[in-house]
Amino acid sequence: MTLAPPLPRAEARADAAVVAELLSTQVPEAAELALGERFEGRNATTWRLGPHWAVRLPRRQLSADRQATELDWLPRISQGWPFRAPIPIRVGAPGANFPWRWSIVPWVPGQPSRVAPLSPAGATHLGMALAALHTAAPNQAPRHPKKSQSLLMRGARCEDRLATLARRTEGTAWRLDVATASRVFSRGAAVPRPSPTWAHLDLRAPHVLTHKGNLAGLIDWGDAAAGDPAADIGQSLVLLPPTHWDALIEGLGGLDMPTFARARAEAIDFAAALALSKDHRDVAAGWLGLQALGAAKHNR
Repeated sequence: MTLAPPLPRAEARADAAVVAELLSTQVPEAAELALGERFEGRNATTWRLGPHWAVRLPRRQLSADRQATELDWLPRISQGWPFRAPIPIRVGAPGANFPWRWSIVPWVPGQPSRVAPLSPAGATHLGMALAALHTAAPNQAPRHPKKSQSLLMRGARCEDRLATLARRTEGTAWRLDVATASRVFSRGAAVPRPSPTWAHLDLRAPHVLTHKGNLAGLIDWGDAAAGDPAADIGQSLVLLPPTHWDALIEGLGGLDMPTFARARAEAIDFAAALALSKDHRDVAAGWLGLQALGAAKHNR
């Protein structure tokens, strides 16, 4: 079995002593809560704090620089959301031994959807969640340096990904239909996109939590920004099997053809990126997504 790739090196220490110091000096009322399990992601270290809370601390300067949506905007735009998310209830300042802002958030229980997939009902819940999230983003909303760009602006990078993927799969059981993938992407890229909305922009399986097939919550909002709602919809098409697409669209309240064309293009770009990952689980998800989009075949 291929092991998951190593995480980027943490650029600041976030051990129990550092977290305890931050809590005691800035949130003394939380300092008596026990620190529990520690979770290391690419961009953040998360510590359980008592039974209901968690402490999130960025691991890298890049992550700290992209916290604006998570720390400054989510508490303002999340009112009435029909799903759970780690919305900061307290935002801490840099400390003597930690250089960046950090936060206390609700703990969102659930299993990653790659472990416990969404049921059709869960796919409908995901669509409802996205419909609630995709509200108009103001001009001053953060933009992700890549994912907020239009499909046209990302076209050359997507073509490079597809070409690289085709080369890498020579001699394997997978076959990428580059012409079909490029055609789906180009058709979507040619469709004008609407004014930007808020979007998650990183709906990989570990960030979609489930419970008994239902949507339990959406986590890891580090890439969230103003963007095209079709980006989240396209990522969801890769996340879900085609048998669940109608349920997703039902939760969205319907899907017009221009948005669906852009979503399919976003799905091609997202699936290709996953298939080029160093994580075998993402690779498998990417290829299954490309297959569902009619752009790949598996020779058994």
